[in-house]
Amino acid sequence: MTREKFFSSEDEFQKWLFFQSDVLESFIKEFDNLDLDYSPESLIQLEQWILERHYSPKSFIKDEKAEIIDAMIRYVGQIYVKHLKWIWDIELKDQKYAFYSMPLVKPKDDKDNIYAESPFSLLVACTDRRVGDYIYRMFMNMKQEMKKRG
Repeated sequence: MTREKFFSSEDEFQKWLFFQSDVLESFIKEFDNLDLDYSPESLIQLEQWILERHYSPKSFIKDEKAEIIDAMIRYVGQIYVKHLKWIWDIELKDQKYAFYSMPLVKPKDDKDNIYAESPFSLLVACTDRRVGDYIYRMFMNMKQEMKKRG
């Protein structure tokens, strides 16, 4: 999956969201050995699976099936949606924005994308950091930040 394969219109993004539950249901069934229960802790299992298969960000992007990466993006994002009450969004106006055209999760009132997270970027970063709980720690850090914020 490359940046060129993300979204070019709001309509494309809305279609992607429409199929969210179907894609996630299939993904969770296929990866039933990981106990993907939408808990923040399940992010550790997912990351460890990724690290066992991919030695670098390049390997992850190049060698993993696009459908699996797509499902992982959805899964990671849904944990933010379920536990932090965040929403899915996309930035298509500012091409210089770091997460331009990528699916994002963010607080409902975050109009300037200050707290926005890109699940794709988290997945890629975990293959670079190689700590085994990077995505989980990023989630927990954001959860703490949201508590402070009120």
